[in-house]
Amino acid sequence: MKIETTITLEEELLQELERLLRANGQASLSDLIEELLERFLLNAKKPAYDLSELELINQNANRLNKEAEDVLTYQIAL
Repeated sequence: MKIETTITLEEELLQELERLLRANGQASLSDLIEELLERFLLNAKKPAYDLSELELINQNANRLNKEAEDVLTYQIAL
């Protein structure tokens, strides 16, 4: 469900956005703003996601390093 809201923009910014939308035959200004806000929210969540992956790697670092060292012992000289 969409809810109508009001935002305030500089006139020049609004004119430029509308010009670009017309030039590219794209959707409405509301659709553009909604898409940009969705991207913003996705990017805002990303650092926390990346941090959790880093924590997971760090928790398993010793095991992964031992496994890598073991794999290296199977290599042959060329």
